Amino acid sequence: MGPIKENKYAHLRMTMSLRYLEVQLEQLEMSGFSRQDSLEALELTEDDFLDPRGRTDVARVERMLIAAAEALSAPRISMQIGYKFRVHDFEKTGSIYSYCENLAQVFEMNRRYQRLAIDIATPKYCVENGRHYFTFNPYEEVREMHHVMSLVLGAYATAFRWLSWASGHELKEVTLMPRAPKDTRIYEDAMQCPVIFGAPRNHAEFHPHAMEKTLLTRDAEKLAQAVGMLDKILERGDESENFKIAITASIRSAMSLGAVSLSSVAARMDMPERNFRQKLKSQGLSFRKLLEDERKALFQELHTNGEVFAAISQALAYNDQAAFNKAFKRWYGVTPSQYKSQPV
Repeated sequence: MGPIKENKYAHLRMTMSLRYLEVQLEQLEMSGFSRQDSLEALELTEDDFLDPRGRTDVARVERMLIAAAEALSAPRISMQIGYKFRVHDFEKTGSIYSYCENLAQVFEMNRRYQRLAIDIATPKYCVENGRHYFTFNPYEEVREMHHVMSLVLGAYATAFRWLSWASGHELKEVTLMPRAPKDTRIYEDAMQCPVIFGAPRNHAEFHPHAMEKTLLTRDAEKLAQAVGMLDKILERGDESENFKIAITASIRSAMSLGAVSLSSVAARMDMPERNFRQKLKSQGLSFRKLLEDERKALFQELHTNGEVFAAISQALAYNDQAAFNKAFKRWYGVTPSQYKSQPV
């Protein structure tokens, strides 16, 4: 067995580009959920969007979409927003698809560049028993983020319909991992084909002839230009900041399951522990400090929401109450009991 290769783009895992997020904020605002409401739910400011390379963890996006669904009394708002997405909305990452020779090349470009917009799953084109599939299977950490998944599936549905039409063949079938909602009409309207829920994977089946049929919009010259530009974007990303975002997202996910350590976070980021330690060192980052900062931030969120200290200690994945008490005193200079006895 050869050496384990480090995932070159592990720092993008469980994150979304702020430029891609900007498109979603515009759609939400047109639906009645204000930009200010979105920013508050995201816990971001306008200044955060000034960095063209900026990203945020998808847990924030899930929180924003939940808030929007509740405020608008629209439980399927995420699917609706995704469905309104157009391939040209997000720079060359979307428009590159129209320059491709055929659908097979589209899927290869998607596998290569999807992470520039959002990295929550492994897209793949495969052929099984003569049947052609595009699969989009989410990382374990994001499978319960139903709104984020609906947003992405809605965007794919729009792209699939356009590409199927351009190839002259409609989608044959779509299977989705979530259970069927009470009202499946938006999914059926989006896919325009049979939709099966509760499946072991997310996939769309295409007609075999569609894979090789030349797209009317193909443009080899523009495709080459777009590929060159997107490759440069992948290489010049803000490694340190995006790496930190990926770590904090993985820390949150690990804490939600009750145990967090350097090795468990490295595994969630799909990196060998040794490589993870080396990258932390090269970026001048301390895992202990990142974990401490994330625990303190989560404490403040839960405490503000009225959670009791015992429940918060468990949510922060401390082994025992004494460890939580010790950390609390580092943060605030007093023990939890002293803190609670202070006058309001």
